[in-house]
Amino acid sequence: MANKAIPPGVALDASVIVPGLLSWHAQHGTASAELIALLQGPSKVLLPLHSLVEAYAVMTRLPPPHRLSPKDALAILEGSFGKRSILVGLDGEEGWDLIRELGERSIAGGTTYDGLIAACARKGGARRLLTFNRRHFERLESEELEILSPGS
Repeated sequence: MANKAIPPGVALDASVIVPGLLSWHAQHGTASAELIALLQGPSKVLLPLHSLVEAYAVMTRLPPPHRLSPKDALAILEGSFGKRSILVGLDGEEGWDLIRELGERSIAGGTTYDGLIAACARKGGARRLLTFNRRHFERLESEELEILSPGS
């Protein structure tokens, strides 16, 4: 029996991770359905390191009563993605390559963090990036990486 190729991966932004995991969130239904389908589907789920760190930061700094303890945030993130995703970060010179690219494209401010997420997604082989903040990523979309919103 021939091995089927794994379809190109989908990378996740923290704007999908957080509502997908927290049932009280207004966007939970849409985000959760997307996460479940992705995690149970044939595509690779790529987790840019910045998305993981940002999701953890958000979950542990939410206003009460929604704030999670660091241990609870870790447990939810690790339980949801630890064995079902590929964590991707940039190494050494890749960081400088990213900064050069951002500078050449006149991308500044907070969009640089989105650039880091997109660079990690591309490095991991993702063809799509799932985010509720599509507008933030529009300047970063390319032939290699399509930016999508859950439910679209």
